[in-house]
Amino acid sequence: MTTATLRSLYGRATRSFLHRDVALTHSLLHSAFSILHSPTLQPDALAEYRRKWDILRITFETLIYSSPPRPPTTLPDELRQLLLESPQAFLKSMYTRSLTLFTPSEGSTPKGALSATCLPPQVLLTLVYASVKLNCHDSGRYMIEQWLARRDPLSPPDSVLSHDENGYEKALELYCLHILPHLEQWEYAREFLEYETELPDAVREVNRRLMFH
Repeated sequence: MTTATLRSLYGRATRSFLHRDVALTHSLLHSAFSILHSPTLQPDALAEYRRKWDILRITFETLIYSSPPRPPTTLPDELRQLLLESPQAFLKSMYTRSLTLFTPSEGSTPKGALSATCLPPQVLLTLVYASVKLNCHDSGRYMIEQWLARRDPLSPPDSVLSHDENGYEKALELYCLHILPHLEQWEYAREFLEYETELPDAVREVNRRLMFH
């Protein structure tokens, strides 16, 4: 019943989001997360829904924050409060919330500790794109570096991932071509690619050329 409910709500939420119905989208997100909590163990039956709903929530809130709707649209109180936060505080709040959502309450992670290794790559990338959109590249750098430091390169890919099996290639593209250059860390980006060993040679070379184009 829970998966059927989440599936039905998600269809309605995506449609309302595309139609810019802010109040309905917010209400449906609230309904979904009232039944979506962090997993007891990982993975669990709700992993796909947890990922899809969190991406929608991040995308929706980033849009509201970066381009608040004009009157006569009235924002729910929770969304109006977001607009009072600094971009850095807004991104940190979303990041911490995502970590909380995906960190299992049992298992290898110490109780109470939030782990970036539990964050699905698609969620990480959505958060980093939000940091780029809000011109908070330091926040994006922190998220990517936390994820890179904790990921296991030998772990099997998540079954829900597509062409980039574990998100590593896209994360590095964002890191080296968008995040570090905006922070004027060109030399560090060059050195990072020089010593990186997981990317295919062709991909590494393309990134290097784009960086110095």
